[in-house]
Amino acid sequence: MHQIYSYEIYIFDCDGVILDSNTLKIQAMKKSLEVLCFESSEIEQCINYFANNFGKSRFHHVEYFIESILNVKKSDKDIIAKKILKSFSKQCKELYLTANLTPGFLEMIQSLPGRKYVASGSEQNELRSVFKARGLDQYFVQVFGSPTAKSSLLANILKLEIDKKAVMIGDAVSDFEASRDNEIDFVCYIPFSNVTEKMQMLAVTHNFDTLQSWPYGKFN
Repeated sequence: MHQIYSYEIYIFDCDGVILDSNTLKIQAMKKSLEVLCFESSEIEQCINYFANNFGKSRFHHVEYFIESILNVKKSDKDIIAKKILKSFSKQCKELYLTANLTPGFLEMIQSLPGRKYVASGSEQNELRSVFKARGLDQYFVQVFGSPTAKSSLLANILKLEIDKKAVMIGDAVSDFEASRDNEIDFVCYIPFSNVTEKMQMLAVTHNFDTLQSWPYGKFN
C-alpha cells in the first residue's frame, strides 16, 4: 500500500492537482492583460511570474504586476487592478466548470482514509460555488481559498484537526512552503505542475515524495 494512505488529514491544492486547470488559468490571465492593451513584453513578464508562482492568490499576482511590471499611472492602479481581477474571475468561473479532473483523482480520493480539505490560491467563494456545482464538495470537509494566504489556510485547518497526522498534496513551491511552515508532510503531484523541474529538485533536497499518477486501491 502506498504511504499516502497513512494519514488522518489530507489537504489538497486545486489547480493542477484536483483539476487540470493550470494551463487554462495562464491563458485566462494572459487574455485579461491583453484586453487592456499592455505591451507584449510586459504581459510576457507577468505571465512568466504568474506561471512560476502558482498557489499564490490572484490578488497577490495582480498587485505584483501593477507595482513591479506594468506601466500604470498611480491614479489608475486601483481601477486597472479591478479590471484585471474581474476579467480573470469571469474566465475562471467558466473554465472551472469544464476543466477535466486529473486522471484517477475520483478513484483515489474515494479510496483515501481520513478527512479531506482543499486549500487553494483560487478565490474561496468562487471555488466553493464550482465545487458544489460539480458535486466535488461531497469529498471534502471544507473548501478554503484566497485571499487568505495558503500557510494560514493550513494553520486554520490544523487548528480544527489537533494532533492528527496531516499531509499537504500540491504541485507548486507555495504548496511546499505552506506545508513546511506548518510542519506537516508534503507530497508533490507532478504531471500538471508548471514548475516540474523545480519541484523535483526540492524533492531531492527536502526528501518529500513525488507522484507521477494517483495511486488508489489497497494493493497500490
